[in-house]
Amino acid sequence: MPRNADETRAQLIRAGERLFAERGVYAVSLREINRDADQRNSTALQYHFEDRQGLILAILRKHELGLDEKRNELLDEIERTGQMDLPVFSSALVLPAAEKLSDRKGGRAYLRIAAELANSYRPRVDPIETISTSVSLNRWRAMVEPSLSPLAVDPLHRRFTAIRIMLVELARRAESPRRKDDRLFASHLIDLVTAILGAPISDQTSALLAERARG
Repeated sequence: MPRNADETRAQLIRAGERLFAERGVYAVSLREINRDADQRNSTALQYHFEDRQGLILAILRKHELGLDEKRNELLDEIERTGQMDLPVFSSALVLPAAEKLSDRKGGRAYLRIAAELANSYRPRVDPIETISTSVSLNRWRAMVEPSLSPLAVDPLHRRFTAIRIMLVELARRAESPRRKDDRLFASHLIDLVTAILGAPISDQTSALLAERARG
């Protein structure tokens, strides 16, 4: 049994990570998480997190500090060199998240959970909004925006699409057996994100956007 409140909280987070990743964020009861965390007190989870949403947010935030630090280092380097092209921005988005594939403290579970939430229709917890409280991701969004077509920013939300597809691909990788080397996978994912961010907007899409704007 955990010996203090911090250990209890960490044990509940680990149980939530594993069960949410394996079975789905909304397919697991809070009672099951309590039991998996070896908590005899049936209200332990509610005490520490209030509800399911609180636990989900705690799991997502557990991984933010490391992601923030690594991504900010890459963004600092972009500013230092002045090399502000889409492949470089895509690398700054993908590489810190891809490192979670080798994180044995819940990293792969985190990727699967974040992808499920990002692809849920009107999810109860939007991981993009949650992670956007991270300075590094907001900073990335601001820095990449001048490199995009105005239509790609709003209303097409190309940055959101790039983040969502990144999470989906990382989750697929996280579900598979561990590899010795994820460099090829990460490099190809950077290529995909670059293509999404830089894809030209067709005449048909532009015309449909104009039609919608006219009402």
